[in-house]
Amino acid sequence: MTTVEEIKNRESIALREYGKAEAELKQWKEGENGGMWLEDLRGKVRRKEQLDEDDKRQLERLEKEKKSLEAEKKRWGDQVEEWGKALRGFGGGEGNEQIA
Repeated sequence: MTTVEEIKNRESIALREYGKAEAELKQWKEGENGGMWLEDLRGKVRRKEQLDEDDKRQLERLEKEKKSLEAEKKRWGDQVEEWGKALRGFGGGEGNEQIA
């Protein structure tokens, strides 16, 4: 059986990993070799400019990279939620309740 301490530990790990994933995604979105480049290529597509083969490959790669980072962030967010629910289950409440 899982103890409260184990759940707290797992929730702490999930929170830490979620924070890392969120920071990596933010850094990628703001980076010249990531999100900014992707937006530039998307802009070319919207303006109906021709993309050469290299640009097409890079667009595909950057889309996959962004999707992967977003999936990682979601995965850890789901873990945080799961462990939070498990922890509240031990307490019988919804959290942040005070005993008068």
